[in-house]
Amino acid sequence: MAFNDTLFQLGMDLTRSSTAQEEDHARAEFNAEVEDSIVSPIAEQSVPSAGTTIFIDLHGAMRLGDVKSAERAMKRAVENLGLKLKSLHLDRAAGGDVSGVAVLSSGHLSLQACSRTGFAAVDARGCDGLTPSKALLALAGAFGAREAVIQRKRTASVVEMPTVRAVRPAQRQKAQAKAA
Repeated sequence: MAFNDTLFQLGMDLTRSSTAQEEDHARAEFNAEVEDSIVSPIAEQSVPSAGTTIFIDLHGAMRLGDVKSAERAMKRAVENLGLKLKSLHLDRAAGGDVSGVAVLSSGHLSLQACSRTGFAAVDARGCDGLTPSKALLALAGAFGAREAVIQRKRTASVVEMPTVRAVRPAQRQKAQAKAA
């Protein structure tokens, strides 16, 4: 009996129904307004004094090997977020990758981009005015990413959140066609 209870607590018991392992994937189109996108309610909670840290993965992003293009994309993302850019420093890293940081009036965006794979990781930290869905859409649009995923969000009261994903409509249709 104790063995079965242990399996149930781990979400591995097949005889009892459990929603403990259920995942919630919200989707939004890049060209959609933030208010029109479907986002988990947890994603929009804000803690004014503690700030928010968001980890965003961009898949299929373009122009990642060019520092000037990455600089324009970061500036466009900051502008779309409605935040004030204090300074921006990007460098070409080993292997043609680009990495750097945009210092904002109330936080920062750090970028690590790999042009060979089309993958970019952005860590966004903001105290005022940084909402996860707006950051996701702004960065995905600025880098022309095929898919953007918020891997995790951290505030004083929320350590993790369900994955929030934005996929371009054409990519979603291709994926659905493959699945069918």
